[in-house]
Amino acid sequence: MQVSTLASVGSSDCERIADAALAQPVLALTSLAYVMASAVVLVWSVRWREPFAALAGGALAAVGFGSVAFHGPQPWWAGPAHDWPIIAVAVVYAGMLVRSRRSRSPWLAAAGVFALALAAYAVGRTGSPLCRPDSLWQYHGAWHVLSALAAALAARALAPQRSGL
Repeated sequence: MQVSTLASVGSSDCERIADAALAQPVLALTSLAYVMASAVVLVWSVRWREPFAALAGGALAAVGFGSVAFHGPQPWWAGPAHDWPIIAVAVVYAGMLVRSRRSRSPWLAAAGVFALALAAYAVGRTGSPLCRPDSLWQYHGAWHVLSALAAALAARALAPQRSGL
């Protein structure tokens, strides 16, 4: 029986792995979208005094740094540093959705962007007709950017009704 982990699918994210400081440069750089989304969410968490947004911002930062390590220099610890924060983000965002006092409509934009992210993820796998391992355009990179944007939009749904955002 073969056990699949999140790290095991990293070898199927299309961009060719190079013997360089950044093994997958496009994916390493697009991973920084999570760090940028984290910064925005952390600023919002302070403005709103919202602990769940602070947790989300911290988890997004961990996803970003783990993903940069996983797609970049690939140290021995990159697999767990990549995988565990993704699980943490899922748990935090599920808690945010359950706890949200607002209607579900602020979550619709996040869900729409996340659907686009999932489509990019699916079509960007190794072996896909759209996979171009040596291209600067990487669908997995689009997944990074779009899923980071979706995470920021979902955190935005925690804003107080009159937050000015």
